[in-house]
Amino acid sequence: MKNILYASDLEEGSRVVFRAAIEQAVLTQGKIHFLHVSDQFHRGQDETLGGFKLKKAHDKHLGALKQELYEYMKQRIHRFVVEEVEAVSNFNEEQIEIVVVFGDPAHKIVEVAQQLDAHLIVMGDRRVNALSRFFLGSTAQKVIHNSTCPVLIMPIANQLKQVRRP
Repeated sequence: MKNILYASDLEEGSRVVFRAAIEQAVLTQGKIHFLHVSDQFHRGQDETLGGFKLKKAHDKHLGALKQELYEYMKQRIHRFVVEEVEAVSNFNEEQIEIVVVFGDPAHKIVEVAQQLDAHLIVMGDRRVNALSRFFLGSTAQKVIHNSTCPVLIMPIANQLKQVRRP
């Protein structure tokens, strides 16, 4: 399990899950691919824009916005990584590759894991109740059902409750 894909939304509780990915990488002397999937600017087959020139201008503007967000997210993730790796003596920043993509999170996590030949996916799950999982599903569940490699899921809500206790 030397090739680990850590998928993060960078929200509260993500650091606990990232530490679990680091622990796995330290145990296996592996590498972490830190993946952030943004579903912002994800546009399906939107036919509401009329005319080729308007669509072309929209796509160019959308491309510029994506590039700006991509650069911002890479910088934010880099700061996140540096802060976390400082606390681990036998692991360094060079063992982490930052990957930012756009699209449906569950689909992109599975796709990137296959592209990188990941041996393990590490991610958190924020859903706290089984009923919401049953009716709505979750990114974590979709990844589990579609991944060709093992998936380590950490329940983030439980981790946050433990951290907040006096």
